[in-house]
Amino acid sequence: MIDTNKNVVTSDSSTSAETAQTCQHVVSPFLANPRECHGYPPSYVKNEPKNELNFFFTNHSDQIQQDEGAKKKRGGIFKKMPACNLRKKGKTKKCVETLNKCVETERSLACSLVSREEISFEQLENQVSSSSKENFITKPVIIICHGAMSWRNQMLLINLSSELFTCLDANILRFDFTGNGQSEGEWAMCNFNEEYEDLLTVIDFVTNSLGCQVGCVIGHSKGTASVLSYASHVAKQELEDGKDVICKCFVNLAGRYRVPGIHDPLRKFGEEQRKEMLEKGFFEVKSAWGDGRVFKVTKEDLDAHKFQSVADTPKVLVHLKKDSSVRVLTIHGDDDEVVPVQDAFRFNEEIVNHSLHVIKQANHNFNGIKHIDEMVSQIVTFYNSVYNS
Repeated sequence: MIDTNKNVVTSDSSTSAETAQTCQHVVSPFLANPRECHGYPPSYVKNEPKNELNFFFTNHSDQIQQDEGAKKKRGGIFKKMPACNLRKKGKTKKCVETLNKCVETERSLACSLVSREEISFEQLENQVSSSSKENFITKPVIIICHGAMSWRNQMLLINLSSELFTCLDANILRFDFTGNGQSEGEWAMCNFNEEYEDLLTVIDFVTNSLGCQVGCVIGHSKGTASVLSYASHVAKQELEDGKDVICKCFVNLAGRYRVPGIHDPLRKFGEEQRKEMLEKGFFEVKSAWGDGRVFKVTKEDLDAHKFQSVADTPKVLVHLKKDSSVRVLTIHGDDDEVVPVQDAFRFNEEIVNHSLHVIKQANHNFNGIKHIDEMVSQIVTFYNSVYNS
């Protein structure tokens, strides 16, 4: 059903093939070994990308070698992932220890770049350190942000990455927020502002170090807070500063509409955990991915939620409530057990240039890859409409 006032679509898996222009993919089902991340489990990748480079980078711009007078570039101190193939079986304990040691040596963000051109780590390193304007990566980059207690190779996101790469003439970059996945740093439940800074660092890396345009920024769950904050920032640049904006396309996957003083982050946890918080001031949460990882949630961390500007959705959306060239697509499942689907309709009411697609019988993680073709079709159609209209 489509709302005539706004682009609101509700569909289910039985009708999506008829209503959506689904990309046709070559399906190569297999269970890949993990790109090691402190015991994270294997990810099922439906359509394996040919060219993917995994690397760490930091924001220590003062250490970057650069020609005198050249434009300062950030994110130029790289660490190469171990040479061992983390997708193949038989990964050794030594390989895992090497990778973990690599992460711990410096405050770094772990990234995966799926590119049209076959590139090496050496090419990437040379590109960043060079003052030349000639880039070996020439296509726009789509950035994907993960949610809370997750990482860049979560099943939904890694498959979304490979499927979008198949359908769009763009490169895809996934990264781990600080303290998540393979990225170094301390994990926190409510560090919204810090994660927004991570996103800005990645965007700066893509534009100033790789010399590429950011074509779209996609966020899932908690990651959408950073994505919408950046979208509002871009809209402000256009509306108030008169700047011509490049990135106009933003996607919100199951994001929460947060109102300080009303939204209590403790609500998402069970009664036993809430009781433990009152008694001890913290509780521990086992990873939902069955990898054995444990996250410690503290009272101080949850209290900090009140002071995180990125978590204040009404304020974040202030510039998206005005007409600009920035557009937002929200995709939400009506069986979302974490964030109610009503939040998606609230985004639709407040963001001027907004499209909403509700997937029936889809949960918070969209049931792994059950709805991946429908999601990809919606994002591809939206992306093309933003830049081809």
